[in-house]
Amino acid sequence: MICSKEDPNLTEKVTQRLQGQKGRMTGQRRLILETLESLPGHPTAEDIFLRVREVAPHLNLSTVYRMLRWLQKEGLITVRVFSENERQDRFDPNLTTEHFHFVCQRCKQIIEFDEPSPASAIIADFEKNNSARVENVGLVLHGLCRDCLSQE
Repeated sequence: MICSKEDPNLTEKVTQRLQGQKGRMTGQRRLILETLESLPGHPTAEDIFLRVREVAPHLNLSTVYRMLRWLQKEGLITVRVFSENERQDRFDPNLTTEHFHFVCQRCKQIIEFDEPSPASAIIADFEKNNSARVENVGLVLHGLCRDCLSQE
């Protein structure tokens, strides 16, 4: 499955969370959220900023970063880093507990996939042996995607 946004109620959740904190859903916040949900893959803050600037040229990159960091702190999105060489955070609104990623080394496409059985066993074993609770799981496979392999 290619990078899907599996939580269509992100804007609603953010609105509720903001109201609970005596905040409000501003036009800028709504635009950032809608852009995050509409962009394919796992966009960077800069990807979101460039798209938002098309509609709201006055918006600052720092506003995008503040919103994304708040979303992360609130547990509404996760931050992914797919390459140690490119330490650029990518923001993932898919909060499905166990989903994993494949990154093509040539075209940089990111493909999400689910493989719960082996991961669940590893997580359960770790929690039991270490009296711990795993709250987030990350697995990134690197290689060549189908399209890049067919070009060889």
